[in-house]
Amino acid sequence: MNRLDVLYAADDNYAPFLGVSLMSLLENNRDIEEIRIYAVLDNVSEKNRGRLEKTVESFGRDLRITDAKDFNRLMEELGVPKYRGSYATHYRKFFHLIIDEDVERLLYIDSDTIVDGSLKELLSLDMGDACVGVVLDVLGTKYKKLLGFGDDETYFNAGVTLIDVNNWKKNDCTNAMMEHIRKVRAKYCNPDQDLFNVVLRGKTMVLPPEYNYMPIHEAYSDDMYEKNYGFAHYYSREEVEKARKAPVIIHMFRFLGEFPWHKGNLHPNTELFDSYLKRSLWADYEKKPSGNQTALFKIERLLYRMLPRGLFLKIFRIQHYRSFYKREMAYRKETEGMVSK
Repeated sequence: MNRLDVLYAADDNYAPFLGVSLMSLLENNRDIEEIRIYAVLDNVSEKNRGRLEKTVESFGRDLRITDAKDFNRLMEELGVPKYRGSYATHYRKFFHLIIDEDVERLLYIDSDTIVDGSLKELLSLDMGDACVGVVLDVLGTKYKKLLGFGDDETYFNAGVTLIDVNNWKKNDCTNAMMEHIRKVRAKYCNPDQDLFNVVLRGKTMVLPPEYNYMPIHEAYSDDMYEKNYGFAHYYSREEVEKARKAPVIIHMFRFLGEFPWHKGNLHPNTELFDSYLKRSLWADYEKKPSGNQTALFKIERLLYRMLPRGLFLKIFRIQHYRSFYKREMAYRKETEGMVSK
């Protein structure tokens, strides 16, 4: 198979970053014979939509745009909570509503990514009985245990998800997620990601870390990471170093509350993002400060600048987990209250 089918989803706020990610993917995968892009867009402006279309057209590829209104209606009916004011992160669960019947393998990619290398190896990868191919998350075993996972069980980052469509259908994964939302719970600390991990438990294959390379490995040394999160049940140092030298998909999720497109950010991937932004149709994008200007945010940035990196990471990890723990307990209590009624 020499066709790549890709799924993106975004609202208008994220459309420029989707565009930059899309441009990077097309630029670095010219050797793939056919690429089809499926994009679920929520209230995206004509300007951004037009730029997305021109980007794909300039590479001679195929773009299929779907308006998100039916997806939003379904989210509301299911009682799925919005994430940062949007349902976009949840659209991937219902990819079957928009893809062509001949799609056998679908690569979902978050908008806050840069595809800096070839994806060709994913086309011929033997996935066996796995429903998804995923990269392990950096949160460590303590967070996994909070969700009820054992030390050696897979907990993955859902920002890059390689879906075996036939295996997904055989295991009725979409309905399993809908049933979980309806009858078990809809709210999680990492909303769609935790849900994916719980429902797809035991149905995954682990991809190398270069397919979802995360900013923590750019900002901190392996010694610092090991002291705070551990390499047990994670990738080896050698695997992380290989990804560091030649990442394929760089996932630029929030770092100290900011993304590379925020003015004055401290994100370790800003230079890389800017290099692609300048070559894209969004080169005129004006960076603005993050809307997250709370006292905690300002203190966190100050400590990051002042403290040794290892000490800062220790403090950050403790505070981060406490935040997750409080929210998880609150969601459980809320769910128990709903069930008891």
